[in-house]
Amino acid sequence: MKLKRYIFSILFTSLIINLSAQEPKKDEKKIQEVVPILQDPISMPPNEDGSIPVDTNPPKGMNASEILKRAVNFIKRESTKYTKGSGVTTASKAECIATFNYKPKELNPEADLQGTITMHISIDAKEGKYRYTISKINHNAIKTELSGGDIFSEVPKCGSMNLPTAMWKRIKSEALKQSAIVVNDIKEAMSISSTTPVNSDEW
Repeated sequence: MKLKRYIFSILFTSLIINLSAQEPKKDEKKIQEVVPILQDPISMPPNEDGSIPVDTNPPKGMNASEILKRAVNFIKRESTKYTKGSGVTTASKAECIATFNYKPKELNPEADLQGTITMHISIDAKEGKYRYTISKINHNAIKTELSGGDIFSEVPKCGSMNLPTAMWKRIKSEALKQSAIVVNDIKEAMSISSTTPVNSDEW
């Protein structure tokens, strides 16, 4: 009898584990793109007649190490539109948190939603391409009870009573505009050689 109970408990536990493993994970919404990138053209000495030679070799993808250095430089590069913090670099990835100040444009908003919009940025480097990912985009009010949280959520974290639907839509729209600014900055930074000084005080 005890043996039957033991076998039954093992089978039941295995069933629970299998069901948990099969349960689909919540798909986190993010802004992501894979961007191909070629090696910078090599400057060649002019021909005897003064003409510039043409490189007939097929273009090659940029080295992953150079791509990663450019990603690190993006994180180091200062911006007048937002701040970057919590920078981390691994063998193939550079990450940081971007923070934008947020202030409602209305003269007399229904709620004091002033605070920040933060987003996690990661840039993965591979031979001939990089992938940027912007995720965890959140609205954080100075008054924490008015924080909207994840901008991809239909209902704000603080609830629709504290943060009316129309205002939540405006925050979400502003956050997406800010993420587009980050995307443009990433692409611009990735087009600059890693040997170029990042900030004006470098030499």
